[in-house]
Amino acid sequence: MQENIKIICIGCPLGCEITLTIGQKGKVEDMWGNSCKEGKAYALEEYQNPARILTSTVRTKNCSRPLLPVKTTKPVLKTELMQCISALARIRVSPPIKIGEVVLDNFLETGVDVIATDNL
Repeated sequence: MQENIKIICIGCPLGCEITLTIGQKGKVEDMWGNSCKEGKAYALEEYQNPARILTSTVRTKNCSRPLLPVKTTKPVLKTELMQCISALARIRVSPPIKIGEVVLDNFLETGVDVIATDNL
């Protein structure tokens, strides 16, 4: 049995609605609606390995500000987001920290760093 899945491409301002036909084994059998090859690549990646940049906060210590905003330097798989958020909840950072500074390197062994998005 085949299934159609619709994905809105965010690769450019066109926002193409791309339809993927998924076969019984979960493999993409057909695709239409993309205006460019970047849209095709985006839709395949979004279906096979959806990932997002994680933006969050970490707690501070020895500081008047209770939280520091942070983000990942690369997308993290959506299936790993909750685990990442839980890990960030256990982190405490101390000043001084500059915007763009790595707060955690190789976060949870994903190869992704967590950086500060504000000065502390």
